[in-house]
Amino acid sequence: MPKHTQPRSPLMVSVWAELGAGRLTEDYIKDKAQFVDGYIEGGHIYINPANAVVETCIHEILHRLHGEWSEAYVSNRTTFLLRRMTDAEIQQFYEEYQRRVKKRRRKRGAAPVSDVRGRTAGGDGDG
Repeated sequence: MPKHTQPRSPLMVSVWAELGAGRLTEDYIKDKAQFVDGYIEGGHIYINPANAVVETCIHEILHRLHGEWSEAYVSNRTTFLLRRMTDAEIQQFYEEYQRRVKKRRRKRGAAPVSDVRGRTAGGDGDG
């Protein structure tokens, strides 16, 4: 059964169409004042994947190291660690993640992979 039984929002349809237009670049973005996840310049979108990937990776590593911690506490400790990392450390962590990550593609039509807590790999669980 399809996940979306309601008609798609017209706004979401326009977002998908714009994604299809391309003009996207993935790159590490440095800003002395703040972490930047992305920005737009001249109609071109620049995306920094490092911040979200590093945050998610640290969060899941904490779950693996401390299975007894609650979701709220893991989130708290993730934020605590991230706020103490410099841009250079985030970039270094991201590069190490890129070296070690195994990229896996699911076959079309395959069921989502569930972990030991019964969550799906698509993030339907608690973290």
